[in-house]
Amino acid sequence: MNPLPTQNLHTPKLSVEVEQVIASIVRFKLRAGDESDDVCQEVRLQLLTRLRQTGELPTEALRSLAATIAWRVCAAQVRQRNPQFHALKNRIQYLLTRQTGLHCWREADATVAGFSVWQGKRQPLPVGKLRSLLADRQLAWTARRLSEPDGRELVELLTAIFNCAAAPVELNALVSAAAELLQLREPQAESLSDGQENRFAELPGKEADVSLQVEKRIFLQRLWQEVQLLLPNQRAALLLNLRDTEGRGCIALFPVTGVATLRQLAEALELSAERFAELWHDLPLEDQVIAELLGMTRQQVINARKSARERLARRLKGFA
Repeated sequence: MNPLPTQNLHTPKLSVEVEQVIASIVRFKLRAGDESDDVCQEVRLQLLTRLRQTGELPTEALRSLAATIAWRVCAAQVRQRNPQFHALKNRIQYLLTRQTGLHCWREADATVAGFSVWQGKRQPLPVGKLRSLLADRQLAWTARRLSEPDGRELVELLTAIFNCAAAPVELNALVSAAAELLQLREPQAESLSDGQENRFAELPGKEADVSLQVEKRIFLQRLWQEVQLLLPNQRAALLLNLRDTEGRGCIALFPVTGVATLRQLAEALELSAERFAELWHDLPLEDQVIAELLGMTRQQVINARKSARERLARRLKGFA
């Protein structure tokens, strides 16, 4: 981590309150360590850079933004500590959104994973119970056979875990279980044990939620501006299939956050409000359905969305 000199950022010094937010999160996520000061400095620099873009923010919004950036910088630092674990987590999330028969979905306030047929039909496994299942002989045997788990072999391991649990599993617990079976060390700063929860009381209980809402809205406003500048086919290919990193549809974020109304979304898609309302509950649409709707081929839809994403990545570079 190579922080830039702060004197190049002509913004006021951060308040003691904001500094406390940053220090508390870094202390909680990374524990004590020589890297903490460098991480705090990186958070300050990113926050000051963002303030140059957004201008002054109300005190609560500023604290929330500081918290969000601190969480993000700490997460990146933890990933650097153990790239194998996070590579496994990314592969698992990828498979859960693309492998037939497996799926992940929201259940209450958590993301859970399991067999697709379980969604809405089985209660998730109680948090903490999965670890007691790791001694299962068949499960251990399955893990030992996998040297470099990927693709089909990783699907086999996930299937074995789900069969052993006989219920949907909280996503983070699933990744931890797979990592333990494969003898990959999980970064300890990523987990929150019962004894550590009190440390989080140094911050307001809703800090993370508020901070995410603030940053999400700022980013969505900018994203919406750029989406409206796309070519019509690119807009449609992107918005009608808009998904988050876990494969869930996320176009609803625009009206939920007040960034764009349903009517404005319909206009951007060049659809009548009535027609868009008919499609709303089926979003995100598969590429073939979008192709038929737009009078294009499936490959043209894929190409249009790819072009849209590449343009947005260029236009939003450095923003998020």
